[in-house]
Parts: sequence; structure tokens; C-alpha cells
Amino acid sequence: MIVTYRNPGAGFVATLLATSRAYLQRSSAYLIALIRWPLGPLFTFATWRVTYHAAGNGSVEGATVSGFLLVGVFGLITWTSSIWASGYAVEYERGEGTSASLFLTPASRAAVVAGYGLGSFVWFLPSFAALAFLAIVTGARFDIGDPPAAIAATVSLFVASLAAGFAFSGLFILSRKANLIANVLQSPAYLLSGLLIPLSSLPAWLRPLSGAVPATQAVVALRRSVLLGASTRSIGADVLHSLAVSVVWFVVGLIGLRVVEYVAKHTGRLELF
Repeated sequence: MIVTYRNPGAGFVATLLATSRAYLQRSSAYLIALIRWPLGPLFTFATWRVTYHAAGNGSVEGATVSGFLLVGVFGLITWTSSIWASGYAVEYERGEGTSASLFLTPASRAAVVAGYGLGSFVWFLPSFAALAFLAIVTGARFDIGDPPAAIAATVSLFVASLAAGFAFSGLFILSRKANLIANVLQSPAYLLSGLLIPLSSLPAWLRPLSGAVPATQAVVALRRSVLLGASTRSIGADVLHSLAVSVVWFVVGLIGLRVVEYVAKHTGRLELF
């Protein structure tokens, strides 16, 4: 059955939600996946918590180590899930033999990519709940003086993560080696965005590159608003910086998807892309 939407916005939302549901159904098809994915962030948190403890650090940038790492691993979850979901969206479609249908249907390719990201965010919610519990048990302390500030920072982090997924979605499929590209880019992105180490510890020459990663300032804003009681006004510059960089990455991603579609259709080899 073919459903036609007069309002393009309604069609976009319908495609986004349908893609998210399909992603969640595939992700939960195997029991090992239900065990593996929630445990990964917990092990990451525990490893870094022990590392900071062994180094004799009781606090990081004015926050408890557990609180600092909670926000950082939360950012790592959103970033990683977007890279391996939104960034891999077209690659997944190619693997399932549906990339040709994707490019030939009137459905928004952007909605499909975003749908993968949304589904991945929902998939990781139990993992974050377990992570928050572990952080509190190990001494995380919070100071949320302005709840709207925390909400704005969280939204900017999700937007930044989706923007990264969009930017990589075209690159991954055009590279023909998506997993290798993702593996190479992951660790530098974690380092530059200050997810697990304070940005102040980075060499001065790396900091300009850090500002080009959309999640960097979003994580800074989230830490300040959740752990240090920062107000909406005081984190405003960080949030705006993150959103501005995210827009650039979104545009790069949309251009990449257009390039993929153009190359695929004009070479007559849709199944290759």
C-alpha cells in the first residue's frame, strides 16, 4: 500500500518514525545485542573511573570524577550511536539490498538517516539509566541551578550527534569502507570533544580542531549546567557554538547524500551505493 502525504512535513515525520521502529526491531532481534550494547558504556565508565582514581584525581574541572565521566560517557553514547546508526544508514540499506529502493522512492533520504539516529538514541536509553545509577553510587554529585539550561545543553548534544551522523552518511557510502573510516575517526573525535578528558589537558595546537567537532561545546555546556549549576545565559555561547557547527555538518551531510544519489543514478549502478 502506498501512502501519499500532501504535507511534506508529515511525510518526513512518518518516514522518520517508521525507520526508527524498523531499526529498533532489527536491533532487538538477537538476545546478545540486548546484553552487549547496554554493558559497553558501563565498562567504559568503570575503566575510566578506575583510571582517574589510580591517578589520584578526586575531581575534574570542579566536578566529581563520576559526574564528569557520566556526562562524558553520555556524550559518547549519543555520538557513537549516531555514527553507527545515522552514519551507517545508507550502508545498512546497501547491505540489505534496499539501497536502490531508497534512492528511487520519494521518501526523504534525510528522514531515513535521522530515523536511524532516533532509533539508536531510544535503543540506548536503558544503558544511560544504568550508567546514571552507577555514577551516583560511585559519588557523582549534581548541581542543576537552571533546568532549562540543562535541557538546552542536552538538546544541543543530540543535535550535534545527529549532525555528525549526517556528515558521515555520505562519506561512509562513497568510501566503500565505512567501518574502516568509522574506526579511524572515532578515537580522534573522542579526544577532541573532551568526552573523557578535560579540554584543558589538550595541547594548545589541538584546541582549534576541538572547536570544529559539534559535540565539544555541547558537552561543555552540559557539564556546566548539570554539575556546576550554570545558567542558560552563561552556557548560551557554548550552545550556540555547538549548534552553528552542527548546521555546517548537517549541510555537508545533505550534500554528501545528494552526491551519493547523483553518482548512483547516473552510473546506473544503484546496488553499488
